[in-house]
Amino acid sequence: MLDVRDLHKTFRLSGEVIHALAGVSLNVAAGQLVAIMGASGSGKSTLLHLLGGLDLPDNGVVVVEGR
Repeated sequence: MLDVRDLHKTFRLSGEVIHALAGVSLNVAAGQLVAIMGASGSGKSTLLHLLGGLDLPDNGVVVVEGR
């Protein structure tokens, strides 16, 4: 149902480059439950924005139900 391959996302803040995601890959089958956990600032919200189509990755692919 969900296939994520090599997601990368960077942000520029006050001249600094912030690597929010660096090569994230995962597969979630239909009916499977997953939890995204990590420390503050580890990229959880960025990943969810990319999975939901609210933002575009710098590199990588998000495939939902074959699209």
